[in-house]
Amino acid sequence: MLLTDREIRELVARGLLVRDMIDPAVQIQQCGVDLTVAKVFTLEGEGALDFTNENRKLPEYAEVKSDGDFWNLNPGTYHIAFNETIVLPKNLAGLMLPRSSALACGIVEHSALWDPGYEGRSFFHVEVSKPVKIFRNARIAQMIFFKTGETEGYKGVYNKEDLLKFGRRANV
Repeated sequence: MLLTDREIRELVARGLLVRDMIDPAVQIQQCGVDLTVAKVFTLEGEGALDFTNENRKLPEYAEVKSDGDFWNLNPGTYHIAFNETIVLPKNLAGLMLPRSSALACGIVEHSALWDPGYEGRSFFHVEVSKPVKIFRNARIAQMIFFKTGETEGYKGVYNKEDLLKFGRRANV
């Protein structure tokens, strides 16, 4: 079941779901939380994936310098780092969706499932189809939360990551 704004507010008050919001009164929506832009990165170099992760190699990230309070992005692939930290308890999963205004600007967003037990300040992947100006702290995506059965919790290498601090996926 999808969480409502009342349930989200209760969990946020307990330090769960989303921390470090700029303005919870604005960001908490009817059934999700708007996430905001902190930094923008491009991917540099080649990556590699395999079944066991023994040969996994992630590309490096290069920070895109802002033009003051905004970034002028040309068509291409970018990673957007959030201001917010996600803190999922072991009985909730998250899924990030684009805000309709981002879609209207030609921004296509990609994200994976956020597993129960995940905690960290991460990013999402965007494809920009036409030039766009993105202001710092813009609300660009919305995370929704689903109740699950109690699980063991996420133990992957991305747990406790902080893309703002490290400028890359942590623990990899």
